[in-house]
Amino acid sequence: MKRFVTLLLPLGLLAHTLPEILHHVDQNGLLEAKKYEVLAKKRLYEAAKAKNLFSIDASLQGIWLHETPTMSLHLSLPDMPPLPSRFQAAAKEQYTGELAISYPLFTGFAITNLIEKSKLDMVKTRLEKRDLKRRLYLKADALYGHIYTLEHTKRALHKALQAMELSYRKAKGFYKQGLIPLSDLKNIEAKRYEIEAKLQEIKAATSSLYQELGYLSGQKIQSIDGLPDIELPKNLDVTKRADVLALKKALAMDRKDVALAKSALYPKLFVKGALRGYGNDLSLSGDGYRNGDQSYAAVQMRYNLFNGFGDKAKIEAVRAKFLAKRSFLDDYIKRARTQLRSDQLTLRALESKRVWAKKRVEAARSYYELIKGRYDNQLSSADELSRSIASLAEARAQLAGVRSRIFVQKCKIALQVSLEHFVKELGL
Repeated sequence: MKRFVTLLLPLGLLAHTLPEILHHVDQNGLLEAKKYEVLAKKRLYEAAKAKNLFSIDASLQGIWLHETPTMSLHLSLPDMPPLPSRFQAAAKEQYTGELAISYPLFTGFAITNLIEKSKLDMVKTRLEKRDLKRRLYLKADALYGHIYTLEHTKRALHKALQAMELSYRKAKGFYKQGLIPLSDLKNIEAKRYEIEAKLQEIKAATSSLYQELGYLSGQKIQSIDGLPDIELPKNLDVTKRADVLALKKALAMDRKDVALAKSALYPKLFVKGALRGYGNDLSLSGDGYRNGDQSYAAVQMRYNLFNGFGDKAKIEAVRAKFLAKRSFLDDYIKRARTQLRSDQLTLRALESKRVWAKKRVEAARSYYELIKGRYDNQLSSADELSRSIASLAEARAQLAGVRSRIFVQKCKIALQVSLEHFVKELGL
């Protein structure tokens, strides 16, 4: 195969193997974007875990009042002059500094479920990245196989064109000697132009596919190597596939949403302790009216008694979402298994067709050699010779097409089951 590609393409142009192309596909922009999405989900998971730890906060507050704080007293004693009724109660400038530590003792399992959901989301995104790679590999394999078919079709047409050129020269000599009519010569000439037109069409289609494969891999590709042999995994289980596993993680996330919604039905318990200082300057030693040390410890419990049945409605909504996702996953796995069985049947049919295609090439070659010998001895027409050349080219192209389809089908089956097995088979 390598020698064939070298003959077809300019000297010095190296053919790309499928493992080389897939290695470059790993640097595809879509995978790069997914890599950063995985990193973002990892950081969100770390942020969620932080909610389960205590929190330390420091604050400093300064207040400059417009009026001096006062306190009014209303005292009336017999035989005594009136006492002052208004007294200063605090400084006009007030500073408060606090270093507090708080911890959620119980949140109805909300924080625990939130952390677990965030972890599931991170794992799901990693699986989505793996599945994206699997789908990009499928696309690259299909393009590679199609290009292989077209390259072999080009080769078959080149051989047909060479045979047609030799026949045309010989027919031209026969015509000059008056052995064949002009119509025979024109028939071969017309067939030659037909093959040339097909060859140009195939070249345009091949160039387009090379462009698409180049975009996928980020490399300039102008030639490919042969088809590598792919051995299918023995255990054809679609449930281990990345997209199925990602859906299972999404289902587990919905289950956590149900648990999160139920957490609203529990009371919430928090504890807090703080070193707190107050004063009329930054020394926080009091203002002459109130003490400077205002440190404290606190316990808080919150429980919602009624919110218009909103919590119940939310629980029912997320439970319905979970049931919908579970039904979707069951159907997705059934469809994947059905597709796998269908692909296996297609592969068996193609392997049978390959035997027939080989026989057809042998028959077409024998027929062409027979007709060519007869034509050289003026025992068959130019039309028969043209048709035998075209038939041989078509048979060769069809055999290459069947081989390509078998290769693509094997890649498809392998990637429907296990990306890891496929990577191992190609030595990536």
